[in-house]
Amino acid sequence: MFNQDKQFRRPDGTLYDPSSFNVRQYEEQYGPGGVPEGYSMDAITPVQSPGLIIALGVFTSLVSVGLLSVSFVVIGSGGELKLILFGFSAGIGGLAMSVQAFRIAVKRRRWLRQQQTGAAR
Repeated sequence: MFNQDKQFRRPDGTLYDPSSFNVRQYEEQYGPGGVPEGYSMDAITPVQSPGLIIALGVFTSLVSVGLLSVSFVVIGSGGELKLILFGFSAGIGGLAMSVQAFRIAVKRRRWLRQQQTGAAR
């Protein structure tokens, strides 16, 4: 059962509130897709490198195109409608996620360049 009494901690051990009100609290300071090092609900820091985000987007795109291709093959062989719909929905959903990954990577790269040029001045 889901426990709503879970407390979230910063790397230094102090408590913080991850409520939806605070979702974008770090966007200005750490950029799009960025969070302070060590933050992310007791998990390892999320991927913040634009190159790695693009690599994950490419991988997701390849898997999604594979699912769509298999769906077309199943249509050609007269397969079950449930399988066809599942393949198409998973493929299209994966492509949507990969587009979002590419958008975040571009925004993050642009933000990082702005930070570098601002620091160089």
